[in-house]
Amino acid sequence: MSTSQLCFKTKIGYISVKGSKDYITDINFKKTKEKNPTAQLLKAKTQIKQFLNKKRKRFSFKINITGSKIQIIVWNEIRKIRYGKTTTYNLISKRTKIHPRIVGKICSKNKLLLYIPCHRIIKSNGSLGGYSGSGGVVTKNKLLIIENLNNNYLI
Repeated sequence: MSTSQLCFKTKIGYISVKGSKDYITDINFKKTKEKNPTAQLLKAKTQIKQFLNKKRKRFSFKINITGSKIQIIVWNEIRKIRYGKTTTYNLISKRTKIHPRIVGKICSKNKLLLYIPCHRIIKSNGSLGGYSGSGGVVTKNKLLIIENLNNNYLI
């Protein structure tokens, strides 16, 4: 299987998408070099730009999630968080029966940023918590604002 990569600039910075002709394996906020962009990568780019411009709420490009059984359980629960909504690490913990700190650690290993919307998870006290994407909580705050969560979570 040949790996391809596409990088593009957005209003929140550079986004790189990596995968094959069949599916996406990585979405991150880093500037990288392009390598044989595929139709699947171009589809992801279009949908991500639409999402960041408030013209799309869900992604339909194909992904391949890899991780441990526990990671996949948590990521699948996170994928249920709807656009414009937030939940807490504690609530994800209760639904998955996995300790909230482990939920946070699993979020930090998310290779499919935006698709697995870890930016929609906040602390029980209403503060943002962390974010593994480039720019950390500043980027997380921007994503929440894009989704019309007008609270400025930054302290």
